[in-house]
Amino acid sequence: MSDNNMNTNSSDDEQQYWNLVEGFINSANNACDNANPGLVAAALLNAAARFNAFVVAHSSLDKNEFAEDVEGTTNYLTGRYRDFLKEHMDDYRENYTSLIGNRELPEE
Repeated sequence: MSDNNMNTNSSDDEQQYWNLVEGFINSANNACDNANPGLVAAALLNAAARFNAFVVAHSSLDKNEFAEDVEGTTNYLTGRYRDFLKEHMDDYRENYTSLIGNRELPEE
């Protein structure tokens, strides 16, 4: 395979990645039409955890390899979640008004 094909595949993978991210966010936003956003967030977090456990188990050669991978993979995935969350929290802190709007405290 040439470097150009590798770059194209990498670019295609990156585009597919961002399309999936946007699709999951859109699904969560749509779910908020009928459910509390906190409930949607909890369900999405649980679904991500369940799916990640499946991916790790599915990619393991056997039950023993899976069991050996649990601690390291858990640490890796929770670290990645923390990195993503911090990045997005920083974005919202820096761009709060443009992303959320200008909210005023209710008068007492």
